[in-house]
Amino acid sequence: MRKEYLWVPKAERSQGPDHVGLVQLAMPMLLEHVLRTTVGLIDVAFLSRVSDSVVSAVSVASQYIILCMIFSSAVATGTIVCINQAIGMKNVKRVNRLATIAVCANILLGILFGLMFRFCSGGLLKIMSLEAASLDAAARYMRIAGGLMVFQCVEIVLNSLCRSMGHTRAPLMINLTANLINIVGNYIAVFHGAALGIDPVDGVAFATVLSRFGGMLLAAVISARAGVRISLKEMVPFPKEDLKLALSIGIPGGLNNLSYSASQLVTTAIVALTGEVMVATKVYVSNLVGYIALVGMSFGQASTIMVGYRIGAGEYREAKEICALVVRIALLSNMFFSLLLILVRTPLMGLFTSDPQILALSGIIIIMDFVVEIGRALNNTVAGALQATGDVKYQLVVNQASGWIISVGLSYVLGVLLHMELYGVWIAFALDELTRGLILLRRWKSDQWMHGAEVRRKILAK
Repeated sequence: MRKEYLWVPKAERSQGPDHVGLVQLAMPMLLEHVLRTTVGLIDVAFLSRVSDSVVSAVSVASQYIILCMIFSSAVATGTIVCINQAIGMKNVKRVNRLATIAVCANILLGILFGLMFRFCSGGLLKIMSLEAASLDAAARYMRIAGGLMVFQCVEIVLNSLCRSMGHTRAPLMINLTANLINIVGNYIAVFHGAALGIDPVDGVAFATVLSRFGGMLLAAVISARAGVRISLKEMVPFPKEDLKLALSIGIPGGLNNLSYSASQLVTTAIVALTGEVMVATKVYVSNLVGYIALVGMSFGQASTIMVGYRIGAGEYREAKEICALVVRIALLSNMFFSLLLILVRTPLMGLFTSDPQILALSGIIIIMDFVVEIGRALNNTVAGALQATGDVKYQLVVNQASGWIISVGLSYVLGVLLHMELYGVWIAFALDELTRGLILLRRWKSDQWMHGAEVRRKILAK
C-alpha cells in the first residue's frame, strides 16, 4: 500500500486538484454524509412528535422525490466522471464545457419534475396504499418539497464540481449551513406551528426547501471561486460530442441508481401491504442503519474521484490499487458500525417511538442488517470504481436483475406470501446486496473495463 493514496502533503496539493489523498477527500465527505443523513433523521424525529402515520406518509413522498433526484442527476453523473478524467489530463477547456452541461441539464430537469410533483402528487401516491389521512399529508409534503426540488438538483451538481476541483471542504460547509436552516425551520413548524398558523407537515416541507436553497446559493459562490467557468457561451456551438460522451455514462449510471431506488419504492409498497406498523418500523430502522455505511460510502466516493483521475492519466495499475484499499476499509468499517448499532439499538429506537411492537421488531431487524452491510460495502466501493472508468452498462444489467428479481421479488414472496413481513423483506435486502456486490467485484478484477476507458481517454484528449 502506498501512503500517498491516503494522504498528500500540503506542498504537493498546490500542484493541482488531482494531487489529493483518500483521507483528505473522504473525511469531509463523511461529515457531509452525516449532515445529509441527519436532515432526513431530523425530519423523522420532529414529525414523530406529531404521529407515526405522518412519519410514514412523508417517508413515502420523500422516496418519490429521491427517485427523481437520481434521474435528474443522470447527465451530471456522466459529466462528473468525464470532468475527473479531464482533470487527470489537465484539459481545462473540457472541464468548463462539461460543467456547464451538467448545471443546465439539472436546472431543466429540476423544473420539469417540480411541475410534475406540483400537479400530479395525488395520482402518484394513490398506488402506495396509504390511509386517507396519510395520503393527504404525503401529497402536501410532495407538492412543496418536490415542487421546488430544482434548488436541490443544482446544489448537488455544484457540490460535486467543488469537490472535483480540489475544494473538498466546501460541500461540508454547504451542508452544515443547510442543516442549520432545516433544524430551525423544523423546530418552528412542529413546536410553534399552531401559534403561527403553520401545519407541521407543510412547515417541515418548506424548511427542507429553504435549506436546499441556502445550500445552492453558497455552492454557487464557492464553485465560482474554485475556478469553474459556467457560461452559456460554452453551449455555442452546441457541444454534441461532449453531451454524447456524458450521456453514454450518465444515462446507464442514472438508470442504474434509478432502478435501485424504484425497487426500494416498490418494496415500501409491499411493506405497506403488511400494515402501518411495518412501514413505520422500516422508516425508523432505515434512518438508523443509514449511518452504518457512511464511512465506507465516503471512502468509496473518494476513490471514485481518485480512480477517475488515474484513468484520465492512463495509470490503470494505481487505479486498481486504490480500489483494493478502499474495499478493505469499507468492509471493516461497515461491520464495526453495524455491531455498534446492535449494542445500542434499544435506547436509540426509544428516541423515536414508545410502541412496544415497533421496538421489538426493529431490534431484530437491526441484527439482521449486519449481513446487508457486508454486501453494501462492496457495492459502495466497486460500483464507484467501475463508474469512474465509464463501465456502467454492465452495472445496469446486474442491478436491474438483482434489484427486481431478488430485492422486490423475494420481498413479496417472503414478506407477503409466506407472512414473514419485515423479516422476509430484510432477508431479500441481504441477498440482493451480496449478489450485486460479488458480481461487480468479479467484473472489476477481470479488467474488462480497460478497453472502454481507453476509448474515452482518446475522445477527451481532443
